[in-house]
Amino acid sequence: MKLTKLMLLSMALSTSLSGHSATEGMKANPQKKISINGLKDVYSGVKFQYYDQEDRLLILNDFLKTVELEYALLPLKAKRIGLDFNKLKANAIALESSIDSISIASSDRTNSAERTRVSFLQAKSNMEFLDRMQALVAQFKDTHFSLQEKISRPFVYTGVRMFRIDGKVIVGSIEKKLMGLASKLSGADFSRIAIGDEVIAINGRPVEEKVEELKKYISGSSDEFIDYQAIRSLTIRNHSYDSSNSITITFKNAGTFKLPLFANKPKDSTPRLDAITFFNKMEIPSDATTIGLSFDKSSKQWLDDGLLFEGYSPVKLHLNLKGLTEFLGDDGAPALRTGYYINKGKTYGVLQILTFMTKNVKAGDNQMSFINGIRSFVAELKENQMPLILDLRANGGGNGNLPAQVLSVLAEENAIYPGATSGFRMTSYMRQLEEPSFLQDVVGEDQSFGLNLDEMKNFFQKTIDERRDYTPMFAAEVIPFDMAGVKGFNNKIVALVTANCISACDKMSFLLKSSGRATIIGTHSNGTGAGFLSTGELNTQWEDRLRVLSTQVPNYLFGVPGASFESTVFDENSTETMCSENRPTIADVQYSATMLDVTKNNIGWLQKAAQVIDGL
Repeated sequence: MKLTKLMLLSMALSTSLSGHSATEGMKANPQKKISINGLKDVYSGVKFQYYDQEDRLLILNDFLKTVELEYALLPLKAKRIGLDFNKLKANAIALESSIDSISIASSDRTNSAERTRVSFLQAKSNMEFLDRMQALVAQFKDTHFSLQEKISRPFVYTGVRMFRIDGKVIVGSIEKKLMGLASKLSGADFSRIAIGDEVIAINGRPVEEKVEELKKYISGSSDEFIDYQAIRSLTIRNHSYDSSNSITITFKNAGTFKLPLFANKPKDSTPRLDAITFFNKMEIPSDATTIGLSFDKSSKQWLDDGLLFEGYSPVKLHLNLKGLTEFLGDDGAPALRTGYYINKGKTYGVLQILTFMTKNVKAGDNQMSFINGIRSFVAELKENQMPLILDLRANGGGNGNLPAQVLSVLAEENAIYPGATSGFRMTSYMRQLEEPSFLQDVVGEDQSFGLNLDEMKNFFQKTIDERRDYTPMFAAEVIPFDMAGVKGFNNKIVALVTANCISACDKMSFLLKSSGRATIIGTHSNGTGAGFLSTGELNTQWEDRLRVLSTQVPNYLFGVPGASFESTVFDENSTETMCSENRPTIADVQYSATMLDVTKNNIGWLQKAAQVIDGL
């Protein structure tokens, strides 16, 4: 029986993201028993909810048990990154057990000075516990797997953003409104701080030392992505707060400056009294108004679009284009940009795909589907015999179905390509999710190619019978050329890719490479290889029983296509060879941003793309 279209969609939707026994290695550090008799003492916090030792161990054990039961990549991570989950678990529990609760005597609750002192210590303890949990999940090295606080901690930030350019940490952009406010508060003149200046030290320590320190809090499937986010965290983060209301930065040319820090407290967010207590002690002022920071749960990234930074941004390539058209997505943010790059008398079509997180796009009053927005531009390039520069460098992912549809539009005439593969870790969740589909009657479907339901049922059952961690990888889609629209696009294509090409964008990258349809320029894609499968009854959302932290747990695998679209089920060890987690798509032509890109809106990327196209 053939898989229904609905079932195929459910398997593709998501990418927005063999161990030892569970008790082995725990004897030296026995797990602390948590009392379940009666109500938990909620009165330990003096001025706010304080996470005492019992709370912390309850949250930690909740999380670790969920990882053990549901995280699709857990056995594979041992081979990919050398993760020893039993050791990680034992160390985390031992550490939390060693940190005593901070209490106050009943007689001191009426002592204002003592209440203030203990409240600050409890606030600091809460912040440090949340940091430890963030560092714990970062050890899985998975961009799709990070913890979010149910009530988010505010960001602490200043008006300078930093990037790695030519191997150095440099000032990439400046928010003049914030820098003006900083000058007013401090009485200092920050006008000498300029875009392009190299950063030498942070708070008296070499900048690279500080970057390494911050990396341990970053969830990322590749080192380049972790490095990028750690550098961003130098001047804007909501974790690992310093015990200061300023940051001292030493620049190569401008010298050393102490910049005031601000705390972001949006008016529409729920305040955290523990964080506010910490900030008040550190005398970190609030910016008093929202600066537009938000967390995108699908792409797992913090966004700061509300800030008006001037200078470098990886997405500003479009400022070098002629005939620019910008398409907004369902959320009102730019989703696609099309235009033309003219260099040495030659014209190249440029398509920026900024997200796969939208169904529709809109340019002015003209609304269309996401794919039709791409299709119309590609058809125009076909008619005018122009090559295509496809910019994927800042695409955070989204709907895992869309990359195959994009490749179909870009496919050469009469081409049929194999699609991405999927796989399951055999968990209780996955059995509950998938087994009902095997009982469905599917009648009158075309079985000329592709995976059928009987094949899937057989390998699923075999995995259970043989008590294997994973099913084989399988292919549930093929990608034919766009017969109804473009009807074949034979023009040259290059694709620009960095580690900020995440999730569904990872799929787009390896589909372009496996099909041979584009020459990839850049470094590599992010390297994600697990996503989320849900139904109306079941979903991957986790939160601890005290409602402090939450996450989505990646529960299925995706990976590179097979050699032929006729192959549907691969060998028993195919998860090890085909899943793309921690194995990013490597660019065919290596290129990283240079100072030319910083000063001229990514013009170096366009020049390199034109050079490669001309040499194809």
